[in-house]
Amino acid sequence: MDFLFPFHPRFVHFPIALSLVGVAFVAVSFVRGGAGERWFWAGRLLIFLGWIGALIAGVTGMIDQSRAPDLPVVRDTINSHISVGIALIIVFGLALYWPLKDKQLLAERTHQWGYLALLLLGVGLILLESWLGGQLVYKLGVGVQ
Repeated sequence: MDFLFPFHPRFVHFPIALSLVGVAFVAVSFVRGGAGERWFWAGRLLIFLGWIGALIAGVTGMIDQSRAPDLPVVRDTINSHISVGIALIIVFGLALYWPLKDKQLLAERTHQWGYLALLLLGVGLILLESWLGGQLVYKLGVGVQ
């Protein structure tokens, strides 16, 4: 069954792409105003699918973690990667919840700026998470055989 490992790299690309495109759709919806409601709901759907994918990627990452070299620098980088991943799940979870709670989100510009700031925080976390994953693979050789 070693040919199945590592699992994690097979599951990370879709959540990243879905979340980033979802954020872009929401941003377009805010620019378009009332005409952008469909963009908003499409963006939320993509963010939701990305969030589900991130949960799956997290589980596969935990499975693959047991196969990583037991070195302090690898452990520290993996722990940072996990911490940022948890923060990502929380931030995008809040982004999914916010429109359910705030019925004025599509109508009020001030509400949109706050929501967009939360989504941009999520984008920043995606960039950091991706960089940490790249460090694990390309610098530390985790999962490379």
